[in-house]
Order: sequence, then C-alpha cells, then structure tokens
Amino acid sequence: MTPNHWPTRTFMDRLAADTAARLLAMAPPRRAPEGEVLLRQGQHREEVLLLCPAGTGEVACAKVTSVLRNGTEVMLGIRVHGDMVGEMGMFRGSGASATVVACTPMTVRAYTHAAFRDFLTRHRDAWEAVGAVMGDRLASSDLLRAEFVGYEVDVRLARVLVELAERHGAEDAEGVDIGIRLSQTDLGKLIGARTDAVGNALRRFRDAGLVLSRYRRVVVVEMDKLRSVYENA
Repeated sequence: MTPNHWPTRTFMDRLAADTAARLLAMAPPRRAPEGEVLLRQGQHREEVLLLCPAGTGEVACAKVTSVLRNGTEVMLGIRVHGDMVGEMGMFRGSGASATVVACTPMTVRAYTHAAFRDFLTRHRDAWEAVGAVMGDRLASSDLLRAEFVGYEVDVRLARVLVELAERHGAEDAEGVDIGIRLSQTDLGKLIGARTDAVGNALRRFRDAGLVLSRYRRVVVVEMDKLRSVYENA
C-alpha cells in the first residue's frame, strides 16, 4: 500500500513516502479478526500498533472505548488503517488508557516502544506526524465536550456522520457510505447520547432524505444538507 492510499489525516498519510516504507519494513503484518481486543484498558504493554487493511481496497477500523469508574462505557473515537494505537502509553509511561477493538478484519504491525521511539528520532516527519495526530485528537475531544453542553443530539450526530463520511467514506449508487459498521448504540457512545435518541435522530434524517440507515450501516445521501444541520445550529 502506498502512502497516498492511507485515509486522510492518519499518521501514515502524513509521512513522506520513504519514511512510510521504512516503517512498514520494520515489522511484519499479523492478521487480526473482527472483534479482537488489540489493547485493553489498564494493560501494560510495551508496544505501539499500526492498523493496516486485511487486503487491497479493504477498510480497517477499530473502536476506542473506556469504562468509567461507575461502569459506564464511552466511545472515545474510531481508528482506521493508517492510525497508530498505543502511542500514548509510550509517552505517558503508564498502562493503556482505553480498550481498542477491531471492528473489521485487519492486519496489525507491532513496534516496541524502544524501536518506535528510535524511528521517531531518526525521522523528523514522523515526529511531526505524531504531534499533528495528537493535536487533532485533542481538538476533537474538546469539541465533543463543548457539543455535549451546547447542541442537541441531531446536531452532534450530523457532524459525526459527515466527519466519518468525508474522512473514509466510500461512494456507491445510494450516496456515501460512512465506511464503518456502527450500531445505534455505538453512535450513541460516540456522541454521548442514548440509543433511542440516536434512533429518533436517524429517523428524522431518513424522513428528510438526508441518510439511509440499515443494520449497522449509514449512507449519507445529501452531504451538504446534513452538514448544514450542524453548521446552521
């Protein structure tokens, strides 16, 4: 896979072609089935993982979740092929702060903290890529916290669906598939809403002709109109 095939704004997408090739050559791919726990919250594991697709033209994705002290599970984000997971543990020197589960079959390349730190030292663009990715995640986290207070479920859901579709969606005859199979419960955990509230919002979007939704699948039919739901809020 060449760098220009990595989803936009992922770690691998930000690397120069020769840097990406060197990183891939450092570790063999290991197949991971759908449902495999790649990292577990609290686990001390001296590895950074690179998510890669299982085959040419396929999409790999994983969900990042965390369990709060009261037992509530929240979804912190979605990671796709080209993303690294576990790098925060390297910088923080602590166990994993979240659980990462494969949502699709994929391949994974593992790097020890020492090897990945050495790679970053030798490649300035890799350091800059790590910084940019971490900055994006911090900005996204801040935005989500602000939206919980300021916007209703429809607005929060519209923004997330547009973001997913634009980042790694795939066009088909019906519109743009968001590219990730997520249940209404998953979407609720992602935007901080109850499952029934997400279902009601999706029904309103369907009735307005903005999306098509089936079991664990959402297709955006009217991207500009869906975007206007949150841009005009």
